[in-house]
Amino acid sequence: MTIVDFVRLILKHIVLLITVPILLGVLVILLTMNPSFEYSSQTILYTGLATGSSIEMDKTFNYQATNTAFDNLINIINSRETQEEVAIRLFALHLMLPEANPKYISEDLFKEFKQKIPTYLYDYVATGNENNNSDNKISETEEKLFPDQVDRNNYEKTVENLTAFMKSSSDNFVYELLNYDEDDHYSLKAISGIKAQRINSSDLIKLSYTVNDPGICQQTLAIYNGVCIKNYKHIKENRSDAVVKYFENELNKARIELKNAEDKLLEFNKSSNIINYYEQSKAVAVVKEDMQVDFKKNVAELAGLNAGIKRLEKKLEVQEIIQEKSNLILDKKKQLGDLNYKLALIKAETQSNRTEENFNKVTQLENQTKKLNEEIKKGVDQLYSYQNSIDGLPVSKLLPNWMNNVVESENLKAKLQVLNKQNNDFQETYARYAPAGANMKRLEREIAVSEQGYLEILHGLNLAKLKLQDSELSSDLKTIDIPYYPVSPNPTKRAVLIIAAAFLGGILTLGIIFVMEYFDDSLKNSTSASKKTGFSSLGMLPKIILDPGSFNLNFIKNRLIEIVTQNIYQFFGFNGDAKKTKIIVVFSTQKLEGKTVTAGNIAKTFKKEGKKVLLLNYKQEQVAIKQRGKSPILNKILGYPDPRIDVENPFLADVSTYLSPAEHDYYELNNDFFNAKNHTDIFKSNNINLNNNLDFIIIEIPAIIYSNYPTELMVNADLNILVCRANRAWSDADESAIRNLRKVCGSKLNIIVNGVNINEVESMLGDLPKKRSKFRKKIKSIFKFQFFSKNQI
Repeated sequence: MTIVDFVRLILKHIVLLITVPILLGVLVILLTMNPSFEYSSQTILYTGLATGSSIEMDKTFNYQATNTAFDNLINIINSRETQEEVAIRLFALHLMLPEANPKYISEDLFKEFKQKIPTYLYDYVATGNENNNSDNKISETEEKLFPDQVDRNNYEKTVENLTAFMKSSSDNFVYELLNYDEDDHYSLKAISGIKAQRINSSDLIKLSYTVNDPGICQQTLAIYNGVCIKNYKHIKENRSDAVVKYFENELNKARIELKNAEDKLLEFNKSSNIINYYEQSKAVAVVKEDMQVDFKKNVAELAGLNAGIKRLEKKLEVQEIIQEKSNLILDKKKQLGDLNYKLALIKAETQSNRTEENFNKVTQLENQTKKLNEEIKKGVDQLYSYQNSIDGLPVSKLLPNWMNNVVESENLKAKLQVLNKQNNDFQETYARYAPAGANMKRLEREIAVSEQGYLEILHGLNLAKLKLQDSELSSDLKTIDIPYYPVSPNPTKRAVLIIAAAFLGGILTLGIIFVMEYFDDSLKNSTSASKKTGFSSLGMLPKIILDPGSFNLNFIKNRLIEIVTQNIYQFFGFNGDAKKTKIIVVFSTQKLEGKTVTAGNIAKTFKKEGKKVLLLNYKQEQVAIKQRGKSPILNKILGYPDPRIDVENPFLADVSTYLSPAEHDYYELNNDFFNAKNHTDIFKSNNINLNNNLDFIIIEIPAIIYSNYPTELMVNADLNILVCRANRAWSDADESAIRNLRKVCGSKLNIIVNGVNINEVESMLGDLPKKRSKFRKKIKSIFKFQFFSKNQI
């Protein structure tokens, strides 16, 4: 679609595009004649979540955590529990009001409230002066706006009663009032209209509410303000308080566990007689070591004394041997005296008688004397050794030493017995202290573990208490702006609705027109018909309407039929002998396609151009075209052109008015026609005289979907013209009916589009002749981007 087509489409439906928005705008005006006024108020809470003070000095700003905290707060504000409490409190407040007060509820709404409230609900209204110990105290903001006619304690008690009544069942009045969407003030749907949003990136949250009563608007926000503060503080403190209680319980358990471990150590010290295990064990080890050294030293001394005593006793036991040795020495001394005497005698004799015998006797005696001397010397030495100790002391002096050694040995034996007993005692003590050390380590380790756990839990408790204090600070929401009383209602959106309705009406109408145009699958013109049917086009004929407007319809239809005949000439100029009579078959797939009008005007144009032509129509009762009485009213209202056909136009006249009997004849629809192989068979079967000097014979056959047709006639014809209306689509039935002819006729099968809209003719004739202003011509050239089309070459 070009810009010109787009503008032409809008201009075609301009009245509709203007009328629909106006009608919708008027409809919205009528529907909003009595608008329901609404009132808006708002309150602002300071949270301190982002920049508020904190006990935790090392606490850093966390953007994600801050956003999460704001999301949590807003979700608490929008929670069902909060909305239920606000609805019940508002309901209780109005229930307890003695009369209407514009500050809290208008008179009309109060009357409606009284009418729909069942009387038994007043039984739940507290009327006494009992002190209420409930934690649900009204907030500071709510207290400022609280009515003086209502007792605060009774109000809290009434809220409790109504809450309990609502929760008692799901079919009571209060429950249905809150959960059904019918009520505009007390239902959860109405309360959920309160909008909570963070103001930019600040610590502030704005609560806004819009309702049809200014008093209810202010009171609802005031109550909502207090309930949000209370619920948020309750959740924050309960969460931190639960952590503190947990650590306190764990601390008590750790304290008991630590005390039990210390008691075990104390009981162990008592049972083991331990004052200071490490000092005592060290002292026991030192004493035991000293005793071992002393014991071994005494054992060594005793062993030495026993050895000395034995040796002295051995010395004292050789006295008899000494006596025997002395006697033996004396005997040997006597023998030595005898040998010396004999030797002296023999030497004296030898001096006088030097004989060998004497010398031998002397030698013998000397040897004996020498041997005896050696034995005496040896005996004396032995006697000396017996009579003296190794140290050379006389045996007589060893006896006191022996006595001393015996006494000392006995002393050492007694001392060793004592030391051995003490050693056994220390061994028992040592054996008791050895496992005591392992047990002591285990108990001390248990105490250390319990103490460490106790200190960790104590540290956690301190952090939890610190967090609790921090939560109490951060959960203390403050009201910056209390809800104000809206004096004037909100501006209505009536003007916006009217404009939106008109705008949407225009857009919707334009969209529908575009959709219809886009999905319009009709043949429209020759170009579109050629694409959809696959046949070459010989041209198109306009729709002959009664009011063509400023278009010169006579020129258009004459020029188009001339183009059709010219295309036929061109077709025959390239296909066949120019002197041969040309057989043209005109047919259609559907009925009332305009075959007779098309064939007649082609024949009339041939005749006008001096050609000899014969038009054959089948005999059938012709349906006369009747003129409608009046143009449709809707077309006049919407500015559409008159769609009625100009039945008086010469273009639609009967062929008998412009063709002579010799130029026009009829044939019967019978078997001879259906079996005809060429035009001569039709002439013979219908007794029609054949003039061989004819230039064209035009044969019209019925719609091929509803009637049989002579296939061989159409195959042998020089040209087959398919006539189609421009305002219909090419259907599957059309394609099925023409499929066989498409194969056998080939290029001899062409199409003419009949009843084309005048605007579609531009694709063939260019700018149509009509009266246009210079401005319109300039605008059209601009839309076509033809800025210099009038310049001559």
